[in-house]
Formats: sequence, C-alpha cells, structure tokens
Amino acid sequence: MQATSFTPDTPIRFSVIHRLLHLVVMFGFTGLAVTGLSLGLSSTTPARGFMWLIGGASHAAMLHRYCAVVTYGCVVIHALWFLYYKFGLAGAWTGPDSIVPSLKDLKDFKHHLAYFFGLEKTPPRFDKFSYMEKIEYWALFIGMNTMGITGLVLWYPECFTRYIPGFFVNLAQTLHFYEAVLAVVVKFFIHIGMAHFRPETYPADTSIFTGRSHKK
Repeated sequence: MQATSFTPDTPIRFSVIHRLLHLVVMFGFTGLAVTGLSLGLSSTTPARGFMWLIGGASHAAMLHRYCAVVTYGCVVIHALWFLYYKFGLAGAWTGPDSIVPSLKDLKDFKHHLAYFFGLEKTPPRFDKFSYMEKIEYWALFIGMNTMGITGLVLWYPECFTRYIPGFFVNLAQTLHFYEAVLAVVVKFFIHIGMAHFRPETYPADTSIFTGRSHKK
C-alpha cells in the first residue's frame, strides 16, 4: 500500500476553521463521554476507579460541564459558519459541495445498495460529501442540540422547574443518558469505521487533519 501523498493540485476538502473545530470537538466529546458515562454508570468498578482518580464525582461533574460548554460552543460556531458561508461568502447551501441532503443522495443510496448486491458493476460517484457522511453529520448535529437542552435542564433544575413540571427533569435525565450512549456508539464505532477503516482510506483518512482530499 502506497503512502498518502499530496500535490499542489490536491483539492482542499476542509478549511482551517473546520479542522480546528474538529480537533476541539475530538477532545471535548471524549471528555464528555468519559465523565458522563462514569457518572451515569457510577455503580460500576471502572467508573468508581476513574472518579477516584480525578478526585470524586463532584470533579467528574465539573469536568463534564466544562467539556459540554467547549463542545457545544463548537456547535454554535458551526451554525454561525453556515450563516457566514451563505450571506458573507455568498455560498450555496445546495449543490455538489454542500452538506445539505439532496435528491442525488437518495439516488446514490439506491445505486449503492444495487452495487452491494451485485446489480451494479461500479459504486456511485459521490459528491464532496456522501449520503452516509450527511446522515452522520446531521444526526450528530441535531443530537448535540438535544444533549445541550437536556443538559441545561439537569444543570439548572431549580430554574427550569419554575416554568415546567418537575417530571421534565426526570425526562431530561433519561433522554440525556440514552442520547449520550447513542452518540458514543455512533462516534467511536460508526464514524471511526466509516472514516478510517474503509479499504480506500485504511489505515487512516487524514483529510480532516491536513485539509486535503485523501489520495494514495
């Protein structure tokens, strides 16, 4: 297998701001996962060992909230980038370079299924972002907002229960935990598998770090 190489003509896939946001989210999300699961599964030996290591449950909760602020801050910046891209740079929210789903994604999905079952000889030719990447992106983007809202309810229950019934706190706790488990599964298994373990990119797709399209 040849090493990844770049030339001046290699297309730019990710801008500097997206690469920086990805790095911050990598560390912030990992911190959220470790501290959140330790708090949610506090009866288990690994969780108790981790919380002992960092100074107790109160410290785990503090770190969890710190990572939440940092990670959700990246979500807000990303949302603002959409507006800047559209109105500041006069970019298009649709088209081959867009992360927004389109009718072509549905056609690519059908073509991909046919390829998997031997009904097509070649895989579909994706745009800048495939339908799989768009599904993963929007699922996590929407999920992070769900986590943010329920996290705020759990952080400030006294404030929220002035305006909503108390059982919403219990509902928020359930949604927050299971959404977190789903996010961890998607991020650490599906995302890493799709990004780095595909035959054409294995052992790693470095485009999110270099900014340039992965080529061998």
